[in-house]
Amino acid sequence: MKNRKRIGVMVVHPEQIYQNRVMEGIMIQCERYDYDVVCFTPLVDIWFSNKDYLNAELNIWKLINFDLIDAMIVVSISLTRHTDVSELNKVEKFLRENCKKPVVSLDIPMEGAEYKFTDDAPAFRKITAHVLDVHGVDPNDIYFLSGRSNLDISVARVKGFCEELLSRDVKPDISKIFYGDFWYSGGARLAERIISGELAVPRAVICGNDHMAIGLANRLHKAGIKVPEQVIVTGYDATQDAVVNEIPITSFVPDVSGSAEEAVNLIRQKIDPDLPVLPTDPISDNGLRIGCSCGCQTDIDYIRANFQHTLYKVSHDYTDGFTSDIADMSTVIESYMLEKMTQTKSPDESLDAIYQLTYLLKPYRNFYLVLRPDWLNTYHTLRNGYPDTVRTVIHSIPEGEDSEDPENIHRDEPSHDFPTTKLLPSLCAKRAKPAIFYFAPVHFQEDTLGYCVLQCDLSDRVKLTPVFRFWVRNVNNALEIIRVQHRLLGYSLYDSMTGLHNRRGMDQAFRRLCRKASVRDSCFVCVIDMNWLKRINDEYGHAEGDYAIMQLARCASDLVTDDSFFAVRAGGDEFFVIGIGRYPEKLAADKKKALLKGIEHINRVSGRPYEISAGVGCCLKKYSPGVKLETLIHEADQNMYEHKKQVKSQRSVD
Repeated sequence: MKNRKRIGVMVVHPEQIYQNRVMEGIMIQCERYDYDVVCFTPLVDIWFSNKDYLNAELNIWKLINFDLIDAMIVVSISLTRHTDVSELNKVEKFLRENCKKPVVSLDIPMEGAEYKFTDDAPAFRKITAHVLDVHGVDPNDIYFLSGRSNLDISVARVKGFCEELLSRDVKPDISKIFYGDFWYSGGARLAERIISGELAVPRAVICGNDHMAIGLANRLHKAGIKVPEQVIVTGYDATQDAVVNEIPITSFVPDVSGSAEEAVNLIRQKIDPDLPVLPTDPISDNGLRIGCSCGCQTDIDYIRANFQHTLYKVSHDYTDGFTSDIADMSTVIESYMLEKMTQTKSPDESLDAIYQLTYLLKPYRNFYLVLRPDWLNTYHTLRNGYPDTVRTVIHSIPEGEDSEDPENIHRDEPSHDFPTTKLLPSLCAKRAKPAIFYFAPVHFQEDTLGYCVLQCDLSDRVKLTPVFRFWVRNVNNALEIIRVQHRLLGYSLYDSMTGLHNRRGMDQAFRRLCRKASVRDSCFVCVIDMNWLKRINDEYGHAEGDYAIMQLARCASDLVTDDSFFAVRAGGDEFFVIGIGRYPEKLAADKKKALLKGIEHINRVSGRPYEISAGVGCCLKKYSPGVKLETLIHEADQNMYEHKKQVKSQRSVD
């Protein structure tokens, strides 16, 4: 097995049908070339109204490490909104400044990038021919509604219409060619001009896409102008919206997938110039799709196939458990996943619940939830970019499958940190088959918490759906709820003055260490009891007493050298350091020495008129199941009193 070349993709709102078809073509051709695909994808539309949320979604671009990518494909249409190309311009600038690899832009040109657009002219010739030949419409009684006039795709669609008329010796009337915005509003505006009498009622309107056709047909119908009896309406793109409309729209499946394959071929010539370029195959799904908006009898099979994806099934047959390979929206909603994720009592339990619900994302090879190490810190908001280090907190492999991931870390194994520049440690692993990695943002509002990665075999042709977006959205909300709960719980588990565990927090932290412990581990307890705190308070004031407590707490914290230890403020001037791990026999002596050295350093540099001192006692015992923390503390406490006696004895001799 070899390390494959990786093709990056930047695409917004990937569940849309255009984006789905683009991903289909990219996956087809990349599989042929044995390339991996690494897709970075905000999950909401570029015109999403909540700007804080949208910006956190778009922050996923900042994750891209171009050193790990051999070339980029930008699905440019997904980065525009009607006439607004500001986000596309930002991406263009971002790539110009950061990406030195080949870039291909789909359907909208970008400076510094190769360009591939879908030639829709042949399709519109076929649509026009259908209206003329099947329905006998006078070619001079047809309006054409295209998208923005400055887009190549708009020009190509008008071109196809005009070419078909010219092939019949009919000169196109430019006064009957209109330009909209590829949205419902564009069709509705043309309908208003017809309804008002500004424009004559045509026999047919050929629209540049389904959304404009829906806006037009519905507005005409509302005004009493019947579709298709009075006005034939056709669309383009063959979207689900067109199928489930009250008047199903006759449409056409564009060869977007073929264009995406050609984009991969452009990249092939750049990154593998000595290797052959494979021709793209005709897409079998191309062609006219009949609704009833043109007057033809509706294609029931076409309607039925699309309705299956939009139905909400209240009841499912779970007699043999969840056996479907793909969950639909009703499955996800009826799973009550948000409730299951948030009824937990701790962050670990919440992550366990998320892990248990990854079955809803099938089919996949691996799923990863990667968070910033301080994701539980609600006082830190990350709005721009990602931290230098991130942490895998969930790695899910579908039941019954063998992962080729060498790390093979599941939820029941310890989480681990890695440099963010790696994106995912297993990204560069050797695999038998090429894969696609979908990187999607994880955040709450503007606060970036991390990202998730869905890895699938290219041969499975897995494309993201509303199920994935809804699933991630629930995870976002669940993580925020558990963060707030953790903060509130922290008030009862941590000492407000020092930030160390209190006694209640100590018990919880010790139980957590015990759950991970083995018989090869040892238990460590250090008891620290400050001397003469009352004298400091009486002679120098309580502010100085608080200073002394904080300094001793700092010394205790310095003994917490890894996550097998934690520190406790057990009382006003008493502290514990507790740990369970594979420790050397001299650990107790080393920790005691380190603590006393820390206190000595504070006294040397503080400039205070008094000295901070403490009795210190340690205990190191082999771990055994059912070990009692009170017993360990008692032994360390006895050793601490012995130390105090030694200090007093030495002072009296001095």
